[in-house]
Amino acid sequence: MDRWASGIDTAWLQLEQPANRMVVHGVLFCDGPVDVAAVRERVAERWLPAYPGLRQRPTWSAGGLGPVRWVDHEPDLAAHIDTVALEAPGDDAALARHVGHLMSRPLPDDRPWWAMHVLTGWQGSGTAVIVSIHHGLADGVALNHLFHALADDPPGTDEGTPVAYAAPPKRRRGARDVRLVRREIPQRLRRLTRTVAGSSRPGGAQELAATSTAIGRSTALIVRPPADAATALQGELGTEKSARRTRAVDLAAVKQAGKEHGASVNDVLCAAIAGALRTYLGEDTPRLRAVMPTNLRRLDRPVSHWLGNEFGLVLPTIPTDEPDPGRRVERVHHVMSQIKRTNQALATFIGIAAAGHGRAAWTQALVARYAEAASLIITNVPGPVRELTLAGTPIRDLLFWVPCSGRLALGVSILSYAGRVRLGVAADTGVLGGADGVDRFLAALDEQLADMLA
Repeated sequence: MDRWASGIDTAWLQLEQPANRMVVHGVLFCDGPVDVAAVRERVAERWLPAYPGLRQRPTWSAGGLGPVRWVDHEPDLAAHIDTVALEAPGDDAALARHVGHLMSRPLPDDRPWWAMHVLTGWQGSGTAVIVSIHHGLADGVALNHLFHALADDPPGTDEGTPVAYAAPPKRRRGARDVRLVRREIPQRLRRLTRTVAGSSRPGGAQELAATSTAIGRSTALIVRPPADAATALQGELGTEKSARRTRAVDLAAVKQAGKEHGASVNDVLCAAIAGALRTYLGEDTPRLRAVMPTNLRRLDRPVSHWLGNEFGLVLPTIPTDEPDPGRRVERVHHVMSQIKRTNQALATFIGIAAAGHGRAAWTQALVARYAEAASLIITNVPGPVRELTLAGTPIRDLLFWVPCSGRLALGVSILSYAGRVRLGVAADTGVLGGADGVDRFLAALDEQLADMLA
């Protein structure tokens, strides 16, 4: 049944531009051959009946005023799911070139906005299954839910898998934007009320003062985001993109490194990214800022059958000016702790969702303001807790690349998988100094990860 898109989903559709395609690309690295007919059958049985958006394509009003209308369009699985022989020698470099090519081109607009490519010949007898889905259809949590729905025997909640991944989707009515805001605002008001009420307890006054300061600074940042420091990461975007991935690191080791500083996994990995940027840009690099998508979806509840987007953006500083690795972790932790006191993610969600009901130029201008206040985008999504299989073939590894919105030239995606964590790097090839420049940043990132976890 045809339907109106939510404001937030419309916004991510409106952000599609030739120099920055709003398509999320995920890869399932399989240990052996994968039968494409079995994959098509699995999609026909588990994806298409459950998720209407995968059977629809977006159409815009004649005047260009949102929201977008999703129109029924039954997918031809022979076209949506194809087989491609990876160019010799079928190594990571060949795969990176293929993914970079996909990043550089739009999804066909005459069909639903998703595709799968079964790449044969990866590392000899292996297979790399690429899932490409437009951000207007799904965010990172929704994509991970789809990965679980595709797998042969996905882990359940008893193994630590979030309900949002493991449970079947729930049919929901009404505007998702409104439902999320109606849920979040009362919860946050109650939290603020508890902070105010507890100000007379020991430490309460300090907590209230810290919360007030954080909210004030966050509000000023969102209302008038300052331009980030000028570095080589700013430049004229082109259509050529590059994809890379770091070596996998042990998730338990990352947690231990964070524990030594009272920090989270995300804090440690963001500190490693800051260190890599310092190496790549030079030791005189000033403190920079990142755009960081922040999940607003309840992970203890099933996802909507519409999939969609339920996240806001925060704008943390990252300590690219800090030479000491341990101090970088502490500084990231401090900044993220301050952001958690605020409603920055919800505020940006409301702003972008509201813009999605207007013209594409309005949404692009709003997100460009956030992007100009930052030098890169960093996103972190928890992945499957144990290894999955697809059509009887073990999935050795899992990864995704975040699209870069606005005028950003660099995106780093963090995804855990079966006790390991790996980072995906998506870059504008020209701005990063060509393929060699992207490789230099990747090498710096791998070195930072190794040093921090040694």
